[in-house]
Amino acid sequence: MREGMVVIICLSIYIGLLLIMGFYAKSTRKSESLKAFYLADNGLSSFVLLFTLYATQYSANTLLIVPAEVVNQGYGMILILGYMTAIVVCYLMYAPALYQRARTRDYITPGDYFDDRFDSPGLSLLANAVFLIVSTNYLLAQLMAMGYITESLTGGLISYEIGVCALACIVIVYESLGGMRAVAWTDVLQGGMLLVGLVGIFIIVGPNPSRLGEVSEWLIENDSGRIDVPSFDFQIYWASTVFMVGMGAAIYPQAIQRLYAARSLRSLKRSLSWMVIMPMFTVLILFLLGVLSIPHYEIIEGSGQDAVLPEMLHYWSEQSVIAGILVLLITVGLIAAIMSTADSVLLSMSSIIVKDIIAKNKWSSLPEEKLTRYGKWISVIIMVVLIFWALNPQVTLFGLIELKMQLLIQLAPLFLFGLYYNTRSQSLFLGLMIGLIIAIVCFLLGVKNLWHVQIGVIALVINVLIVLFSESVFRSGESPKI
Repeated sequence: MREGMVVIICLSIYIGLLLIMGFYAKSTRKSESLKAFYLADNGLSSFVLLFTLYATQYSANTLLIVPAEVVNQGYGMILILGYMTAIVVCYLMYAPALYQRARTRDYITPGDYFDDRFDSPGLSLLANAVFLIVSTNYLLAQLMAMGYITESLTGGLISYEIGVCALACIVIVYESLGGMRAVAWTDVLQGGMLLVGLVGIFIIVGPNPSRLGEVSEWLIENDSGRIDVPSFDFQIYWASTVFMVGMGAAIYPQAIQRLYAARSLRSLKRSLSWMVIMPMFTVLILFLLGVLSIPHYEIIEGSGQDAVLPEMLHYWSEQSVIAGILVLLITVGLIAAIMSTADSVLLSMSSIIVKDIIAKNKWSSLPEEKLTRYGKWISVIIMVVLIFWALNPQVTLFGLIELKMQLLIQLAPLFLFGLYYNTRSQSLFLGLMIGLIIAIVCFLLGVKNLWHVQIGVIALVINVLIVLFSESVFRSGESPKI
């Protein structure tokens, strides 16, 4: 109970800092325009952009799932290190070209790119619908993680339900106050805390060769399957998963808007170059912490898959005072990372609804100040609906990841073909529609992979082939816009 109270006190101090940042960001905002609220007036420096991308990408999905999967699967999960590296590689495939186009054509949302490049209402509507579905899924995962983390790390003093509701309300408040500027500033604090805490506990716990050897001996005696070289089928499955996550996560709408918000192309490239090494300080550390957790997992009673890291942090915190302080920093950093992803997704969903749906239809003549105000209320409505959903979770966090990535990856051709080739909107619409149908039908049927390849990747290949075939057949003619 005493440790739980310490976590609550530190978390309260952190929340106070978030609210102060929100109020300060509001005071520095020059106007209530959509660009000022959703893109921070295109003023993010390379340092801020680096940490806002870092805090957004390394969410509950990474922090909770990596150690859990290592415990479940064993050493073969070193393959998971490729996830975040793949995301940065995929960023570099399209981000500079998209940024230059966004600055010259004044984009605010991903939908602005679709409208400008393809001039196809049907394609834009379908793509925005996918973004909203995926973002709803992603935000739900963060709310669930808020509840799991706060309940576990406060020793039950804060229940799952209170954790979800309280932290979600805090996110709404500081986001509505400061918009993208507040979100980015809090991401710097959140990312810094998490980075320092993970590196610190890594040093304290000390996964040196002798410690890793002890774990290997334990596995040989108790479960040798988790130390074997992964089978070829397993390698194919995870290679396709790395590709799917890398390509999909690089086109999250909240990630795209951060690219728009960069101060300059130089700032963007500099931040992405630093992002390349971030997996070594996050995913690799989480992998090694997961390895050290393997002998302990079976004696932790009542722990679910998503609670492995919180349980082990509690165990390590008892080793020394310094370890306890670092675990406390990670504890708050874990909650902070989840909140940073939640605020980013919520801000992106709000911008898509207000800019790409409301402003283009019934209320197209409204001034931007009113649209911004509506966007804030939309954020509140979204969060309230998802809070009720999160209070009755029916899936694991990893299940949510697979669903959203299978859909999100189908949008990749819109960026790669759209930015580098003169591809017709009709071809892209047809490929996207078929890819989505395959992914959704297979998900409903419970088919996650075929020949050990993720269904999302197979659907993407068919998507691309349809685009190429359509272009070759109709290259010389013009069809009516969808």
